[in-house]
Formats: sequence, C-alpha cells, structure tokens
Amino acid sequence: MKEQIKNILGYLGAILMIAGIVFLGVEIINRARSDVDLSKTRSITMSADAKVTAKPDLATLSFAVVTQGKEADKVQTDNDARMKTVIDYLKSSGIAEDDIETSGYNLYPQYDYSKVQVSPPPITGYTANQNVTAKIRNLGSVPAILGGLTSKGVNQINNVAFTIEDPDKVREEARNMAIEKAKTKANDLASKLGVRLGKVINFSEGGGGMPIPIFYDKQFATEGRGGASPVQPGTEDVTVSVTLTFELR
Repeated sequence: MKEQIKNILGYLGAILMIAGIVFLGVEIINRARSDVDLSKTRSITMSADAKVTAKPDLATLSFAVVTQGKEADKVQTDNDARMKTVIDYLKSSGIAEDDIETSGYNLYPQYDYSKVQVSPPPITGYTANQNVTAKIRNLGSVPAILGGLTSKGVNQINNVAFTIEDPDKVREEARNMAIEKAKTKANDLASKLGVRLGKVINFSEGGGGMPIPIFYDKQFATEGRGGASPVQPGTEDVTVSVTLTFELR
C-alpha cells in the first residue's frame, strides 16, 4: 500500500514538473513575441494647426413690433396688422418665407402701481410684443433692409448676427491644411533621423469649435432710421489643430 502511494506521488511530481516546464516555455515565447511587437510599434508624433479666414454668408435679424393701447383686442389687431406689413416688406425684399420665423408673441396688461392702496392695481392699458427672426442670404441687401424696417412699423431691433451657414465646410478646409502641415513636418523629421514613415496609427483633432457669430446691437433701430444702415459683416477665423502618430518603417 505504501509502495502504491509512493508511486502515485512520483507520477504527480513528474506531471507537475512537466506542466511547469511547459508554462515556462510559453511565457518565454510570449515575452519574445511582446518584444517583437514593441519593436514594430516604433512611432513618431507630430502636431500642426491651420487657420482659415472666411466671410460670413448669412445674416440673421431679430426685431419686434411693440404696440400699446387701452383695449387688448385692438392692441393685438394693430400689432398683427403692422407685423403683416413688415413681413410683406421682407418678402418683397427677396427673403424667402421659410427664412422668416415668429420667435415670440406676448400680450400683457399695464398696471398703475402709483395707487398702492388698491389691490390689485388697476389696469391702465395693454402692450403687445411680437418678435420675428429673419435670415438674409444676400448680405448686400442687409443695410437697405435694416433701414427700411422702421418705416414699415418695426420699433425694436434686437440684433443682427453674421454667421457662416455651413461652418463644417470651412472647418474641413482648415483640417486638411493642418493634416498636410503635420505630414510635411513628420517627413522632414523622419528624413533627418534616417527613418521612413509608415501609416498613420493615431489621429486627434482640436480647435476653437464653431465660428462665433458677429453681433450688432439694437442701435440700428435709431442709427438706421429712414435710410441704409452702415453694416459690415467682417470675417471669421476657423482654427483646427491636429496630432498625427506615424508608424516607423
């Protein structure tokens, strides 16, 4: 019996020894493969940025017609009639109906707060406020349209914003320029180091985001009364930075 146990233990020991040798061999092979893989991932990283200056191609006007009176229904009717005249004027100026949008409509009472002993304070009248946003694609017509709005009944111009309607197109142009700059810099460095560039194995992009609209405030309502307003759309800068990692061959 003791002899059988001794034989079994001997077999187990031999099996464990063989398993250990196999495990050690696999580990050595894996490490060797790791070393080979690491040597294959030699790389060089290069960054570059590019800026594209573009002119806005879209103007967005925000304005309102404000009316007041003693009776709510008459104030509302008067406001609607004035705004209809304004919208007809915009359409006749070449602005598409889809580019004209009502962005706010309010009708609220006016109170006489001087009579503090009365609660609630008496209503002295009503105010209607209708806000509209219009997109102008022909920027050359912006000054004339601004100048004509007040003569058609607009008595509040909030702002004018000049933007690039498709900023992604401008950003793509800046991105392509930045990529070419990064490739050129990487090739120059690789040549000096005596190595050759392989494929791009990593790419990242950063930048200032979308162009910021150029705003002009409500002073147009007075400065442009009765004539064309001196409006200049200016230019916008779109900057993109890229980082490329190249495999070395």
